[in-house]
Amino acid sequence: FDPIVIPSDARDHYDEALVYMPHCYFVNSHRTVVGATTTGDYDGNGVATVASTTRVEEGEEIERTSSLRAEYGIHPSAFVYCCHSRPDKIDPSTFRSWMRALERVRASKKCPGVVPPVLWLLRSGEEMERNLRRWVRREFGDDAGDCLVFADVAERSEHLRRLGVIADVFLDTPAYNAHTLGCDALYMGVPMISLLRPSEQTDGRDTADSKLDLEFAADVDSSNNARRPSDYGQHEEGSRFIATEKLASRVGASLLAAIGIGLEDELVHPDMDRYEDAMVRCALDEEWFANVRRRLVSSRDSSPLFDTVRWVRNLEAAFRAMAEVGGLDSYGSGADELPDIWVSDHD
Repeated sequence: FDPIVIPSDARDHYDEALVYMPHCYFVNSHRTVVGATTTGDYDGNGVATVASTTRVEEGEEIERTSSLRAEYGIHPSAFVYCCHSRPDKIDPSTFRSWMRALERVRASKKCPGVVPPVLWLLRSGEEMERNLRRWVRREFGDDAGDCLVFADVAERSEHLRRLGVIADVFLDTPAYNAHTLGCDALYMGVPMISLLRPSEQTDGRDTADSKLDLEFAADVDSSNNARRPSDYGQHEEGSRFIATEKLASRVGASLLAAIGIGLEDELVHPDMDRYEDAMVRCALDEEWFANVRRRLVSSRDSSPLFDTVRWVRNLEAAFRAMAEVGGLDSYGSGADELPDIWVSDHD
């Protein structure tokens, strides 16, 4: 584990003795495996190089992006918010927040020639797509339904290719974070926005914002843009509370912190209002967002998150510490009598 996914105030929920890794508990082999998929080149140590996954000649990059976006029905100039996590990870409250942010960006770009942003989701059947479009049109108007774009599940190489070329921002799902997919996005140079509430905000609530009223949507004609105050524009934080006290809800923050360049300060947010603000800023503050992407891409070679050799070395150190603790006569056989192990990283 690591101190983000299991903070000190959650320690009492675990009976076992725990091992805390110095960076992120979640191991990946992206520098070796994903690098080979995207470039096919290795250095002298057998580690895949990533040079060709960075932004190359501007004209070539624009042509490549436009071509691939056309394959997936996305305008070359659209700002693409992406979530290719399993659809069952997207809770209704989060989906509402995403749509509110897109509506803010759409409203700020309502002028001739400006292409509105899109939300790029993984398809899970025709019913899902039909219901979400119907709900979005009912809540935000007929034009808003066009902001949803759906992609089929793809083989890993194509998944990585389209993620790195098409997506601008990856949206983490607060109730159950992206794990491998979060690593995919970050390695491919796509910033990820995540939620991590302060420790005292752990009281989950069942509210009116916890479901999408699809039955109501079915009764509304597609030309009717009526809104209900309880559904639209409601920004009280308690009305869309998503707790993040569980380990699976804290992985995104751990991944971003392990990048090691302070991105968590800009991309991990304590409530959904600021999560939405970050989404809007990514689309509208071009200079800041370009800097975030540059920092993310340039960190891949040095980031602890993608240094598998370093992670394995730290795990081996943990095994040695376990063996030493297991051989001490001062501890009994019960896990509650064993100390936690904190692995130090001297790199």
